[in-house]
Amino acid sequence: MRCKQCDHVLWNQPAPIDGAQRVCSECGEPYQPTDFSFERGKVRCCCPHCNTGYYGTSREGHLEPAEFACVQCGCSITMNDCVIRPHDETRELEAMQRVDVPWIAIGRDGSFKRWWRTSTLGFTNAGRLASMLTRAPAPMRAARFLLINALLAVTIGGGFFVLMRLFTGNNLFSVTAGGDIIALIAGIAIMAGSAVSLLFFAAIPAFLAASLAGLIALSRRSDHPHRPAPLGFARAYELICYSSGALLLLSLVPCCGLVLGPIWWLVQSLQAMIGAFESESIYARILAAVVTVVGFIIGIGCVIAVNVMF
Repeated sequence: MRCKQCDHVLWNQPAPIDGAQRVCSECGEPYQPTDFSFERGKVRCCCPHCNTGYYGTSREGHLEPAEFACVQCGCSITMNDCVIRPHDETRELEAMQRVDVPWIAIGRDGSFKRWWRTSTLGFTNAGRLASMLTRAPAPMRAARFLLINALLAVTIGGGFFVLMRLFTGNNLFSVTAGGDIIALIAGIAIMAGSAVSLLFFAAIPAFLAASLAGLIALSRRSDHPHRPAPLGFARAYELICYSSGALLLLSLVPCCGLVLGPIWWLVQSLQAMIGAFESESIYARILAAVVTVVGFIIGIGCVIAVNVMF
């Protein structure tokens, strides 16, 4: 159980005795144990008076009923009054229900908020993506997310140079500036084509990573005949797409944003891919990083070649 704002550990924290709201000791973000979802039987909700432990049985792993009298001391308590401890403190992650990537999460958050939260996740901590993607792969949904970021990135990055041209005294929309208008239209077409080409670009490192996972599974089939491949193409493609928040946010940097963005996208994609191979050996994770870098290099070369040709 970790703070949703700063990822600080919140296990074993007693409720304030004066009835005040619980807050994260690191960043001050308010929270309640019922804000989190747990696996049934994986956490102990301990009475704050006598430390008697109870286990949640609801769908979210919460106590049922919501308020009851402790069988040991007789005090009336709720889950939010209890001290929450993982049943096996060495396996903290298994106590928590996995949280969806915000872009695909079902809730009251609007599309903009889900897009923004996923973009910032891909910009700062894409290594968490593999553990958050637990539903059946939906590569087209991930491709839509990447397309939004790519269109915004090339529009913002390319728009900066258009503004520079305007402020240098050239009127792109004057009658005598027909050549400039044509150049502007061509530039828009190139930017749109570049954004769309990134959808295919992302498939290259995803294919290489999935191929590596397949080879690892094939090499172990004799020892683990029922062990599935740790990563498929659709899931690898999702990881690359959801890491593209780095591409978008760095495009806000004038002039060099279109260069820094792909570089940081690569760094975050490496984290996401290594996270997908977390259960494998260090050598497998190194190979996953290598094939991701190679895939990005090949993809960038293909994008450049397409833009030069057209």
